[in-house]
Amino acid sequence: MVFLNIVAKILLTLVISLLHGTSLGIENNEQEKYKDLELKNVLFIVLSQHDDFHIKEAERFKTAFNEQIQSLEKIQQPRLLFTHRDFADVRGTWTVFPLIQHIVEISKKQPLSWVFICEEDTRVNLTGLVALLGNFDPSQNHFLGRELRDQETTIIHHFAFANNPSQFAYPDFRAGLVLSRALIHHLHERLEIAEQKTDFSIDPKHEFALFVWNEDSGPRLTHLREFCSSLESVEPWCVTTQSGRFPECGSPVDKDDLVVAVKTCGKFHESRVPIVKKTWGKEAEIIEYFSEVEDASIPTIDLGIPNSERGHCGKTMAIIKRVSKHPLLTGIPWLLIADDDTIINLDQLRSLLSCYNHKQPVALGERYGYGLLRGGGYDYITGGGGMVFSQRARDLLADRCKCYSDDAPDDMTLGMCLKSIGIPATHSRFFHQARPEDYSPAFLANQVPVSFHKHWNTDPLRIYADLIALGKAHAEHSQQGTHMDDNVREEL
Repeated sequence: MVFLNIVAKILLTLVISLLHGTSLGIENNEQEKYKDLELKNVLFIVLSQHDDFHIKEAERFKTAFNEQIQSLEKIQQPRLLFTHRDFADVRGTWTVFPLIQHIVEISKKQPLSWVFICEEDTRVNLTGLVALLGNFDPSQNHFLGRELRDQETTIIHHFAFANNPSQFAYPDFRAGLVLSRALIHHLHERLEIAEQKTDFSIDPKHEFALFVWNEDSGPRLTHLREFCSSLESVEPWCVTTQSGRFPECGSPVDKDDLVVAVKTCGKFHESRVPIVKKTWGKEAEIIEYFSEVEDASIPTIDLGIPNSERGHCGKTMAIIKRVSKHPLLTGIPWLLIADDDTIINLDQLRSLLSCYNHKQPVALGERYGYGLLRGGGYDYITGGGGMVFSQRARDLLADRCKCYSDDAPDDMTLGMCLKSIGIPATHSRFFHQARPEDYSPAFLANQVPVSFHKHWNTDPLRIYADLIALGKAHAEHSQQGTHMDDNVREEL
């Protein structure tokens, strides 16, 4: 299977890394002159989110963090910040760029040597981190973390390094990344004068690393084996660890608690729709196909919105309003809107939705951003990987959101509406706007994916089969009360 093969490749890479001593951390004994680093000189920032589930994850991080510092003298205690709370009014903190200015302001009041940034379910060994950072000089431009590398050129990274995409390493935010004091000030100076190359934020890991690299004028990412993936997290050398490959929040939501809406059009009735019906469409208890052409053989629903090659806002808003007002659908807690070339594991999605409260306004999927680096802009859920709305969010959008034209981009328009209503776009790393081959193997090996997108130059039936197989394997190990990642490692 594709994903299990990816896991095998990652483990092999780790073995090679150990044999060749590629870690530049604890094993490098020649740089111990920086061992006098104190924990109070490290600023910790967690890239947290506003939804209740993610706030609880942030609280778990805080608890684990505080348990480690209880025995420390008060003067040694570091500062811990959460983006959902301490930078609540700052847009786009998930891209890291807007944080730089605030870090510089903090450093004027509190001397800093390093800044450690991670996600909510990361765990960090504080004394181990201090020992590791003691090998590096904070007065130099250092960019540290667990590396990810592309194996193929990909649209989500704007086809960067087309001749050799694997040459460029970028950090796994979930494993944590570290910026030295010198690098923070250098980036701050550049951000004040640098021209913005694009208004879109798609993959912050890659985009931030590109900015730091600065056409080879800045530092490349230094890979630390002590910053671990979920597969490696049981190893004794790990300074950062991850909780697992998929959250476990209880029983999946019922099949009849999810409305599935598939967007299609006449020219794809005979090519894409049969694949949906052969694969994930069979998993749905309540599924409707929306087109500009009525086709009784599917069947499709004609919403009276003509098809457009430019955007589908009119169609998407008509779907939201239909589900919100239809007497048989309005009481159903969740709505998934997917394209006819989305590939999704609905069972895995229902498991994920058990983590969220449908009575609250939830907009869930893969988050993109527009105009964030300029201090304004908005987040949005990109459509190809699937957009999920709770009953509350769906009804608010139906009542308050309008398309400025039927052919406007639906996901971006919904993003602007969510901003105006005050509903955050909740990011989930399990949704994917592109194909499996468009992502780093190490990134995919660290999760149990829910969705991918596109039939172009790939095999959607194989992708679906792999999604199902990996989801079932994870569920079986979870039911047995075992750690799936350990078992996968043994089987490999």
